[in-house]
Amino acid sequence: MNRSILFASRLVAALVLPLSLAGCSLIPHQAKVPAPGPRAFDFATDTLAVPLPDPSSADNREALAEPALRAHVNAHVARQFFLHARFEPAQPPPTTTERAALVRTVLKRSPKEMSPDNQRVVIPGYANLRELSQLQGHLVRAESWIVCGCENQASLINKGFNGGHDKDAVVSQLLEATGGNRPALVRLYRHHELKFNRSLLVFGAQNTEGEVRFSAYDPATPKQPVQLTFNRVNHVFSLSDDAANSGPTLGVELRR
Repeated sequence: MNRSILFASRLVAALVLPLSLAGCSLIPHQAKVPAPGPRAFDFATDTLAVPLPDPSSADNREALAEPALRAHVNAHVARQFFLHARFEPAQPPPTTTERAALVRTVLKRSPKEMSPDNQRVVIPGYANLRELSQLQGHLVRAESWIVCGCENQASLINKGFNGGHDKDAVVSQLLEATGGNRPALVRLYRHHELKFNRSLLVFGAQNTEGEVRFSAYDPATPKQPVQLTFNRVNHVFSLSDDAANSGPTLGVELRR
C-alpha cells in the first residue's frame, strides 16, 4: 500500500475511533419520531367549558384576565390533560385538596411528552376535561396560573420581520403532530407587529394537493372548532372566522 494512503487511513481511524467511543458519530442521526398517541383529540370532551373572564368586569381580579393570554393558557391546559390525564368517572370524586393536587400534577408535566396509560394522572369522579372544567372551573383557572409564563416577545422580533419563510416547516410539523394524535399549540401573529393575537390547539388536518385544512380548538370561541387553512400555492394562512387577519401577513408559531 502506498505510504501516504496508509498514513491517511490511520489518521482517519485515529480521529473517528475516539468519537465513536464517546458516543459521537460523523453520520447524522435521524430525529426520533414520537410514537402515535392512543386516540384522537375529541373536541366535545377534551376542551374546556371554562368561559374566558370579562376584562371589563369591575370585580374581575384574575391575574390572567387579558383575553389573548387567558386563551393561550387554556389551550395549553387542554393539551396537558390530553397528554397526561385519565378520567375515571366511576370512582369516588376526590376532596377539594386532592382535586387541586391532581390538577397541579397534570399541569406540571412536560408538554413535549405523552404519558403512557399506566403513568397518567387519574382524575376520579369526572368523565372528561369538559365536565371537570364545567363543575370546577374556578379550580382549573386558579391552578393554571402556575403554567403561565410571560409572553415571550423576543421570538417576535425575528418572526415579525422575516416574511414568514418558515411557513412550510410549520405546516410539516403540524401535519406530523396531528397525524400522530398529538395536538399542537400554536400562536398567531401578524408580520411587522410585535404582538401575539391568538392561540389555537390544532388537533386535526385534511391534506389536499392545493391546501391543508387544520381543525383547531380556540378557547376564545369554544362552541365549535375553527379552521386554519394553509394555501400551498401562495403560501398564505387563513382563518375560517377571521377574514380580516387572514392573508400574507398572518404568521403561525408552533409552541413546543
